[in-house]
Amino acid sequence: MIDAHLHLWDPSRLDYDWLRYVPDIARRHGPEDWKAEATGVSQAVFVQADCAPEQALEEADWVAGLNHPALDILAVVAFAPLEQGAGAQPHLDALVARPLVRGVRRSVQNEPAGFIAAAAHLDGLALTAERGLTIDVCARDHQLPELHRALTALFERAPQARVVLDHLGKPDIAAADGDLNHADWAASLKRLAALPNVFAKLSGLTAQDAWDARRDDVVRPYLDHALDCFTPDRLMFGGDWPVVNLAGGYGRWRELFEAAIAALPSSDREKIRTETARAFYLGGGDKDLSA
Repeated sequence: MIDAHLHLWDPSRLDYDWLRYVPDIARRHGPEDWKAEATGVSQAVFVQADCAPEQALEEADWVAGLNHPALDILAVVAFAPLEQGAGAQPHLDALVARPLVRGVRRSVQNEPAGFIAAAAHLDGLALTAERGLTIDVCARDHQLPELHRALTALFERAPQARVVLDHLGKPDIAAADGDLNHADWAASLKRLAALPNVFAKLSGLTAQDAWDARRDDVVRPYLDHALDCFTPDRLMFGGDWPVVNLAGGYGRWRELFEAAIAALPSSDREKIRTETARAFYLGGGDKDLSA
């Protein structure tokens, strides 16, 4: 199994301002802590954890340099300042020179309306695709219509672009109280799934409900809707560790995920558990993967 969405951080090395809002997970989380979780998963894709932007290359290098028998980092999804458009080219070129970096994420979840579809941000997305790097998108439910417009424009410019939506677009499960149509999330996800080369991660949903709610019956329909919208060829499992520890832990999320896919043929379950992530991050695009 591949965990397609793993975070690691060490606040003694790099600056993570946002951790001050979540003191329960604000300490170092490294491979040794992952081993202690005893998840049974040893292969993962590291996704940037929003350190200070000027430290982003250092974060990628730190993760690439980790060596631990319990954790095999297959790929790094690094930060890049895509909103700078052409100005992001030197940073993107620096990422391409790092063999383990296979993708880019510039989180937009806290950005104002208009940011995602802005011309400069679209330029940055296109430059990323031109370099054979994948694109992770972390956006919230109310931003998905703008994201759809932006990706429609991106695919017109760069039809080879490969995009994955983190955490199913972060539906506000706590506010929706089980209503999948809250903020038009269900329809927005279906529209995104109709675009070419858009993938999605079954990840991060328990943290979108009240952290102490443990409402598995409320969270499950979001997974079911994603399964209806995307094929197993375009879905991948993500644990979102250690953020998932804020809302019941990795074991709870894994059980929810496994229950949601249990009725699928074994070949489809294997795609979501392993094969989709491997093909997305390791098997496509123009980047030389032989290094």
